Amino acid sequence: MLTYFLIFLLAMGGAFIQRVSGFGFGVFVMIFLPYLLSSYGEAAALSGLLAGSSALVIAVRVWRRIRWDVVWPLLIVNVIVSLIAIEYMASLGNDVLKRSFGAMFVIISLYCLFFDGRVKVPATWWSKGVLGALSGVMGGMFAMPGPALVLYCIGHIKDKLDYVATLQAFSVLLNIFYALFRARVGFIQDEILVWWLIGLGGSLVGTYVGSRFFERINGVMLKRIVYSMLFVSGVIAML
Repeated sequence: MLTYFLIFLLAMGGAFIQRVSGFGFGVFVMIFLPYLLSSYGEAAALSGLLAGSSALVIAVRVWRRIRWDVVWPLLIVNVIVSLIAIEYMASLGNDVLKRSFGAMFVIISLYCLFFDGRVKVPATWWSKGVLGALSGVMGGMFAMPGPALVLYCIGHIKDKLDYVATLQAFSVLLNIFYALFRARVGFIQDEILVWWLIGLGGSLVGTYVGSRFFERINGVMLKRIVYSMLFVSGVIAML
């Protein structure tokens, strides 16, 4: 029962962050989920299902603002690479995954704390391929495709609502593919679906509250708090 309650709260917090800052559901939720569930694969699967559901609620409301010209090139590369990453992930042990997961957390947190918004990626096919592949690895293995996508989108989508809408489209489409890939290798079982339904309630609450704060809260400060937590969690996971 305690696990159900904590999953509800985590989903609510992740959805709130995603609604306010455009991404970050998986970043926040995966700080805690690997310590609640029995395997890292289950944690990644549940995070993906909840992130996609939360993004869908937002995307339906702002779908007219989605920049599809940005979505498709990155999406195609991401899906191909993530399939390979998930297949590889299924062959690794929990300890290896958690240490790799911790190292990735530290790298992402340091980049976002010190370089977020300061590096502009050129709009070339080469850059789209590299960032799409990086997002595929991070999404497939660590349920965190967002940071690499944000690195591209933040420099090429000027309107705030277009930016948020495009990231939600990414999250919905990517997590549909991720769910299919993870089900194929056995990471999605009946218990995961029960946890997803419980977390879905938290996601709806978090999305609603986040929408009320969207114009008021300082998203930069919120992200810095999350990234600081991310850094600490990564160090703990590696040790």
